[in-house]
Amino acid sequence: MRPSGMFVGAGALLLLVGCGSAESPVLGSAPAPPTADLSMLEPATCLADNLGASLGTGVLVSEPKPIPDGFTPTHVITCDFGTDDDGDGRGDDNGDHTIGWVEQHRRGDLSAVLSAFRVPSDPRDPSCMTDQLVPPTVWLVDDQGYGMRPLVPQGACGQYRWDAIEAVNTLPVTETIVHQVPVGAR
Repeated sequence: MRPSGMFVGAGALLLLVGCGSAESPVLGSAPAPPTADLSMLEPATCLADNLGASLGTGVLVSEPKPIPDGFTPTHVITCDFGTDDDGDGRGDDNGDHTIGWVEQHRRGDLSAVLSAFRVPSDPRDPSCMTDQLVPPTVWLVDDQGYGMRPLVPQGACGQYRWDAIEAVNTLPVTETIVHQVPVGAR
């Protein structure tokens, strides 16, 4: 065999065996799906001290982040102040000094929710700011109870884009838990 024939033969053999590379899929096989880094997931809870009410639980959760590729949540949990303990919205009337910290579990088609949370925020304009209500805490959660808090997209002046929260609010509520929080804990 001449030297050029050896190189052609060796090249054909390398193509045939794929050089042992994990990146060269065998003909006819589908490429492996990308693996997601879901190490950021944590137990979803409304009873963390850094979510709006200092409850004295000693539990702290991560700050909101972009939704990681490969994370497929199955439900949503929201945490928000509801009404006071007697439901009239005027604060504590009966002397026990509590307000409802409302935890709601919602299930349904999450495609609109995920799309709305994945909208990028506008570049921040430091010359303006917005006075607004703070949206509820939102957890995107998997079937094992692990989740993450997604970033709520914002406009140029820092205003929240409520499309994501409105998408969450269209999901059917499957459970509501009202935690009574001392008024001074807010």
